[in-house]
Formats: sequence, C-alpha cells, structure tokens
Amino acid sequence: MKYLVFDVGGSAIKYALMNDVYELLEKDSVPTPLDALDSFKKAIHDIYVKYQDEVEGIAISLPGMINKKTNKMQIPGFLLYNDGVDIEAELKSVTTNQLTIANDAKCAALCEVTLGSLKDTGVGAVCIIGSGIGGAVTIGNNVLTGVHGFAGEFSYLSSDWKNCCGFNEKWGAVNSVYALIANVAAKKQLDKDQLDGKAVFELCNQKDEVALSCLKEFTDYLAAGLYNLQACVDPEKIAIGGGISKQPILFEYIQKSLDEIYAAIPFNIPRVQIVNCKYFNDSNLMGALANYKLIMKE
Repeated sequence: MKYLVFDVGGSAIKYALMNDVYELLEKDSVPTPLDALDSFKKAIHDIYVKYQDEVEGIAISLPGMINKKTNKMQIPGFLLYNDGVDIEAELKSVTTNQLTIANDAKCAALCEVTLGSLKDTGVGAVCIIGSGIGGAVTIGNNVLTGVHGFAGEFSYLSSDWKNCCGFNEKWGAVNSVYALIANVAAKKQLDKDQLDGKAVFELCNQKDEVALSCLKEFTDYLAAGLYNLQACVDPEKIAIGGGISKQPILFEYIQKSLDEIYAAIPFNIPRVQIVNCKYFNDSNLMGALANYKLIMKE
C-alpha cells in the first residue's frame, strides 16, 4: 500500500509518497500558507488530488496541540489560523476520511521509538531543538500524550523557577535556535539577521571564543532541562533532534554541561545517555505514517 504523508513546517509543507516499509518513493515541498485556513486547506487538497488514486490515506505531522477532549487545536504554533479549529475535520472535508494528524514532535518521537534511536527502550524521550523545544516521552513503543495531549510540551517548562510567569524564562524561549543566534549576534555586535544557525556553528567549529562561550551558555540551559527531564521519568536515552543536532560539537558541549551537573551532586545518581535522532529531517514524515498505521489498526 501507498500513503500520502505531510510534514507541515513554518516555511514549507514537505510531502512524500510512502509505502508500508517507510520508503520515501517521491518527495517534494510547497511553501506553507501563513495567511488563512482556506489557503492551507487548498494547499493540502491540491497535493492530494495528484495522488488520490494511488494512496490508501493521508498522514500528517503538524505543529501545535490538538486537545484530545475537544478535538480542537488549543495551541496553534505558528499557524495561528488553526487556533480553536477542528483541523482534522477541516482537512478531511477537502481530502479523505482516511486521514490522521499528530503533533510534529510526537511524530518524531514515534519515528525514533519505532525505527530509530529509541527502539527497544523501556522509557525514552525526544527533544527537538528548533523554534522552541519540541518533545515527547516514550514508554515502550508508545508516545505519552497525557490527558489533553499536552504531555511533552517541553517548551512550556520553566527554566527559572523564581521567574516562572510569562514565556521569557520558559525552556522553549531560552533554548531555541533563535536564542542562540541572538546571543552570538549581540556579543559579536552584529545584527541578528546577519547570522543563522549554520553560520553560528561555523564560528563554533572555527573555535571562535565568543561563539563557543554562547554555545556553552546554551548547553548549560539545555543540560539543566535534560537533567530535570531525567529526574522526572528516568529515561534510558534522550534523543536530540532538529537541524542543529547534526553538529557534533553540540553533543560535545551538551555532555560537558551535563557532566558538570552530575559532578556537583554528592550522590552517584544514574546518568542518562544522550543520542542523536536517527532520521533527522525525515523523522516527522516517518512518525506521521507510524501514527496513521497505529490509529487505523484500532
């Protein structure tokens, strides 16, 4: 069987024709409409029309949180027009009833626990570093969603418990890629538009002292969050994803920051293993299909 699988992102809607063994038979993308729900529905519909005679159904990875009790989008992410919308019903109305939707970070986690770095773990976790901290906790082969679907929304964890009101001191704010870029730009007296993630890590790999000090500050925050996550669920592994996870120096600095935390604790507590997400940019597509197959079996 074949499936049409979507990974909706802030700038592009990636889509792929996939089969039962998760092979990407075709793959392409279109810009993500940011103006209105109708534009988004049209983009999905237009792609579906090209493949409707070939596929059994549609699997979608989407940013935001759909409330499991109301089936409406409660946290829309950057697609603000989805706020309060039953997005599954809206997209079924222009495609097919054989359609499933899951949060993008939950899809990445399902991919990793089904096929990737977390396969065969009893308890695991995924942290996707991007415009915030996407994430999920996995138990066996399942992704923990919680009562409303809010479990694993790591961006909303407080990074400063004395200043926990508002979003400025939440994990997603202090550990976003944008925060790292802004910090490097400020300390090098550059306009932040002059840098992107790739440029920051080029500086780090060139041993630029300012960039490395910013990276250490960044991984100190990150390690604190990972440590708190470890203390909460005691995972065997935490898989790190997102574009910057392809940078070996990031893992070197995460481990350095974690080791400092462990060294300061007067007890020999367990130490979590930090690993890379295996499938990088394809993990959301693969996880969306895994979610479809799980739901359609029920």
